[in-house]
Amino acid sequence: MAATAAARIADAPRAVSDVVREDLRPQVGAIDAGAYPAGVLRALGAAGAYDRHVEGGPEGLLGAVDAMAEAGEACLSTAFCMWCQDALVWYLARSGEAGARRHLAAAAAGDSLGGTGLSNPMKALSGIEPLALQGVREGAGYRVRGRLPWVSNLGPRHRFAGIFSLPEGKRAMGLFEAGSEGVSIAANARFVALEGTGTYTVMIRDAYLPDAEVIAHDAGAFVPRIRNGFVLLQTGMGLGLARGAAALMRADAAGRVKAQFLPLGPEAIEARASALRERVAAAARTHEATDRAAFLETLRLRLDVSFLALEAAQSAMLQFGARGYLEGADAFRRLREAQFVAIVTPSVKHITTELARGA
Repeated sequence: MAATAAARIADAPRAVSDVVREDLRPQVGAIDAGAYPAGVLRALGAAGAYDRHVEGGPEGLLGAVDAMAEAGEACLSTAFCMWCQDALVWYLARSGEAGARRHLAAAAAGDSLGGTGLSNPMKALSGIEPLALQGVREGAGYRVRGRLPWVSNLGPRHRFAGIFSLPEGKRAMGLFEAGSEGVSIAANARFVALEGTGTYTVMIRDAYLPDAEVIAHDAGAFVPRIRNGFVLLQTGMGLGLARGAAALMRADAAGRVKAQFLPLGPEAIEARASALRERVAAAARTHEATDRAAFLETLRLRLDVSFLALEAAQSAMLQFGARGYLEGADAFRRLREAQFVAIVTPSVKHITTELARGA
């Protein structure tokens, strides 16, 4: 009887918290040094981290943010990879194309890993830079070429989305596979943080994209339907990092006494994170709105999360002082990670530009 009960417990799916505690935390140092956490990401998928928002309901979207934040408390590299995976699932679940949707189940379960590929298109749609990919209609598909400088959560056979311009002035969105014919990846830079995120330059050399891999033939109409969720999902990274910084400060008992008069302590960080999560919950209830005013509100929320992450990591660094300035120090890692929250698309400068333009 006891053996049967033990077997049932052993076979029970693990929670996200279990994966973070047992699999992720012991590897944080290695991931920061450049190890891609493929096993952790697949385990998070098995724990249900990526399938919560498939149906698009507000509770599911908030659940995906919470799962990402839980990982982000320990490691932003992993939380960022989770966002890449979540965004891919978000596109596939909203696509009206049966061919693309056939990849949804594997992506939502973490069996198939992949990236977003929309950093350049999001900037292009804001007029910040030109669209990097170009395509032409050919038979039952498109012939595509171009170069994406940085796409994350990639590896051989990983899939990622891409938006490409067409001669008639429209844009289409498709699903590409790294390492397939005409689609190559290369590591051309080394970053100060998030080196373990599977970030590559993608070269697409006249690759053929069949209609079965098209997410949207009209990306101009599709993007407004996904952009609020795309940005809201990112808040999990910043909320998790802020809470992780607060936890780091709390665990440093001696340092906390000496730093008690710093302007931002762990209690204030946690209170702001809680208030921001409530705003995420409210925004999730209206994520389907396609008007610009709603998108600007989403961007304001994302901006506030970015600033909290920066301030929380800075506070942790100030508390640890010289101890945080040593190579391998967690306080310095969190500071480097927080800066990424502020520069990943849409970055703080991107968001502030959009807000300045107004509705």
